[in-house]
Amino acid sequence: MYKLLPLLPFCITCTPMESPLAAPPATAAAPQQINTAFSAYVLGAISNMPQGGGYSGTPATVNHLVGNVIAWNAASQQLNIRPNNARPSFCSGACYLVLLQALQQWEHHTQQPFSAQVWQSFAISPDQADGHGIWGRANANGPGFAKLVTDLHAGINFTDYRQARAGDFLKIFWTPNIGATERGHLVVYLGTEQIGGQAHIRYWSANKPGGYGVKTAPLSEIHHPIFTRITRPQNFANTVKLPPADEDLAAMLSRNFTYAQILKMCKIPR
Repeated sequence: MYKLLPLLPFCITCTPMESPLAAPPATAAAPQQINTAFSAYVLGAISNMPQGGGYSGTPATVNHLVGNVIAWNAASQQLNIRPNNARPSFCSGACYLVLLQALQQWEHHTQQPFSAQVWQSFAISPDQADGHGIWGRANANGPGFAKLVTDLHAGINFTDYRQARAGDFLKIFWTPNIGATERGHLVVYLGTEQIGGQAHIRYWSANKPGGYGVKTAPLSEIHHPIFTRITRPQNFANTVKLPPADEDLAAMLSRNFTYAQILKMCKIPR
């Protein structure tokens, strides 16, 4: 049900963070061992992505994904993914491509195939509205990606940097606003480091202005982090059980939400 892509190793080396963002104690690390497997697929998928290519978040760039980059083949019942055709790109599109390739690799190596109906649900329609379908949820303002994973029961969301691991997805809010007037960025978290004595996060995404690649940002510039770790990839089979639209995510285009509201949406304890 997929076009298999080679899984390549991906390695990132970062300087450990100083307190209070140091690694959690050993007692908190044990549960994370269960969750490292899918993160490896995420990092491997990044190795298959192009470099650079420029950044553009226009409707035309989004619609270019339809058929050119993500194409459902009804005859073969396969979802074909061509990341090299996605240049220029934008952050949520880049992370969506990484997710799909990671799921393909996970499916292949675990021999737990998704149905053709599930793979078809990942396809993108022209002018697909935010909050509608799987892509519309992942591409939505606010916690779109995190809310999708929550509703699928496919993983966990959290806000504590001390819990973060390379291969987690991360929604960054550059201002306090969430929703219609937000300035946000969806990325794959790679680690933390000190630059000039200041704590930074290191991440991969399609970034302004150059496109696909690794970038850093000071923690002081991030207002609201939402990490998403996929711990039960098999539950992406639930995509076909979701309602056609998520009204909260659709509303993010026209109004703002509070941080408390989105924490509740994503089942993150305050």
